[in-house]
Amino acid sequence: MALTESHLSGRLTPILDEVARQMSRHGVKTGDPSAAPAEMRIVLEENVKRIIQAYWTPFQAEIPGQSVGLHLEIDKPKLHWVEAYISPTKWSWIFSFHERSDGDVQLAYYQQHEHTDQAVQAFFDIAGWYALTPTDITWPQVVATTGDGITWTEGQAAQAAAGDELDKAVQEAIKKSTILWIRWRDAGGESRTMPVWFVTDQNKIYVLSGEREQTIPGAVDLRDVDVIMRWKGKNAQVADLPASVRIVPQGPEWDTLAEKIADKRLNIPGVPEDTARRWRDECHILELTIR
Repeated sequence: MALTESHLSGRLTPILDEVARQMSRHGVKTGDPSAAPAEMRIVLEENVKRIIQAYWTPFQAEIPGQSVGLHLEIDKPKLHWVEAYISPTKWSWIFSFHERSDGDVQLAYYQQHEHTDQAVQAFFDIAGWYALTPTDITWPQVVATTGDGITWTEGQAAQAAAGDELDKAVQEAIKKSTILWIRWRDAGGESRTMPVWFVTDQNKIYVLSGEREQTIPGAVDLRDVDVIMRWKGKNAQVADLPASVRIVPQGPEWDTLAEKIADKRLNIPGVPEDTARRWRDECHILELTIR
């Protein structure tokens, strides 16, 4: 995202690029927040100093120089808010607060990140879990606004508002593709990406792991992945979207899905029922829900 104000450091540009990308992935639009249940403000911060009471221990978070502030506030039925200070040169901080039953406000959760892209993603993850989920609000209901000194370019504004067209492109790619890519972080924190074949059923994506030709390392421990869709036959990416992961338990649901997967799998001898029975002892089925 380019910035039109000359005083705004160019080092903040990659941060705002990531903010726009996360907005697109989560369906957050810019606009008038007056009728929206929640507003996310994107502002320019200068020399932030926050003194936080974490349980009984106070600590101080300092972010010198310029940083990008992200602020999400929900005041009904009780106050929830999440704030992030994303710095290009120092550690970035994310704080989540909520109103207690006695009316006082307390710190619910906080994180510190060295890498700006991880910090921006953490803000959306933490805000979704600690602010939106308790108030039954979804990201597409949130309206984003920008403060003084931050201006969207035409291209980045289009990216931030591309939710509807993106959904159509994703659905089309899913219909015409047999392979997608998943990206996740392993137990050591390293990013891993691999192509997988898949089937869909009622807006869910199902991926088999454990077969000789497709084994996802650490599959049973996955809870979140990024789903990367590409146009069939083209080296062009359609979307890069977050998805939650559920390991389908053994039982009637597993058996039904395994037979559907086997029926779609090419070059497997025998009938789908026999293949599904063989997979029962060897494989896991992952249910991916795009968020």
